[in-house]
Amino acid sequence: MTTLTPSEIEAYLSRVWEQPVRVADLARIPGGASRETYRFDAHAGAEVHQLILRREPAKGLIDTESATEFRAYQSAAGVVPVPRAVALEPDGAELGRPFFIMERIEGGEVASSFARDPFGAHGATLGEAFFGALGRLAAHDPTGTPLADHVPMPEPDQCWRIALDYWEGVIEEDSLQPQPIARAAIRWLRANPPPPAQRVAIVHGDYRSGNVMHDGAGGMRAMFDWEMAHLGDPLEDLGWALDPIWDHFIPGAASGMLPRPDAIAIWERASGLTVDPAAMRWWSLFASVKGIAIWISAFREFVDGGRQDPVLAVSGWYTARRQDAIIAAQLGGRHYDPVPVMPSSDLAQVLIGAGIAAAGAGEKVGAVDAFAGSTLTVAALLALLGAQEAEKAAAWRRADIADMRALLGEDAPVTHDGETLDALDGIWAALATALIAQHDAVAEAGGDETPFFDFYRESAARRELAWPL
Repeated sequence: MTTLTPSEIEAYLSRVWEQPVRVADLARIPGGASRETYRFDAHAGAEVHQLILRREPAKGLIDTESATEFRAYQSAAGVVPVPRAVALEPDGAELGRPFFIMERIEGGEVASSFARDPFGAHGATLGEAFFGALGRLAAHDPTGTPLADHVPMPEPDQCWRIALDYWEGVIEEDSLQPQPIARAAIRWLRANPPPPAQRVAIVHGDYRSGNVMHDGAGGMRAMFDWEMAHLGDPLEDLGWALDPIWDHFIPGAASGMLPRPDAIAIWERASGLTVDPAAMRWWSLFASVKGIAIWISAFREFVDGGRQDPVLAVSGWYTARRQDAIIAAQLGGRHYDPVPVMPSSDLAQVLIGAGIAAAGAGEKVGAVDAFAGSTLTVAALLALLGAQEAEKAAAWRRADIADMRALLGEDAPVTHDGETLDALDGIWAALATALIAQHDAVAEAGGDETPFFDFYRESAARRELAWPL
């Protein structure tokens, strides 16, 4: 990966602004895996422009382009708090790869997606602004906006199908192992389509607490990361923001801010739309399927990319397992109930010690290099998660294998025995593939799917990891 230099940005801005530009305080900052993000000050004559540059990586995590994100910022301006879009270069120009530049907003903070109760007493106030802004986006007519001129306008009754087709394709392309829980959810979504969209609107695509800048006192300063923006059913964004994966470990709290019913009521008032329960159930389950697709894609990129970015590993490991548990609960008509179990073996304690030491080092490094410090801290998190896996890795595989053999009965494929994790993974994959086929057949015949749903919930609970921070 080639890091940007001030001279490259200076050459670009000097050309487009038609005056000499000096770049100062250039630094890469953490945030997201789909773009390289840099902050800097551009000195042009007597003016100093505080800017952010987002450049596409050599290989993207998700199929997005800078032009879409840039036009989304332009289209959302005045509706949702966003930074001003400054410049777009879809061909890369002096910087080699496509990028865009936007103004930098200072004086705010962005919570980690998995921080515990990051908003505290200001959560309800921020929730009013957060879900109110999302409602205004749903109410906004996209006709004639830069985004509408750039992306397709779907028919109201096709929004769900287009979205599901896309993310199912990601799962099929990027999965490194069978996904029986995701397949069960997709099967249900296709068999129970939602009503047509009440309105086709701009969909942010990743509207969640980890993408909002706030002032620490309940005020919303900006919404970032519009790389997945498109036109579709606005319930897609609402379902994503309500997914328990973003609850900051406060059960029932929408994006860790306020109770789910309150969030929906705020959105309804701002959007002028009514949330149909059947539609909301569909888009809530879809949000979790979309989530698992993103986490699967993250882990595939981690493996294919040479295992360099620990954020991708956390997404494809911890987050994917938690998302599986959320999906399994929804399929069984239950509320998601996390199962945190911390380890105690000698090996686990060694990994915990290593993780704590690395986390401390990451905090010190972060004082002078935010990106390097963040990377080291996430690597430390992997050691803490690994401590849990050290105790349960073989056990959950054996339990899953036994349960799948019982479910499949005579249809269970013949597999060789093995005790290494690699061998157990091979057996698990063979049985999971057969289980998907059997569930397909039972669902098509209108049979009882309860045993499958029960297994998915138990399997997800066995595999789930507790967030250690």
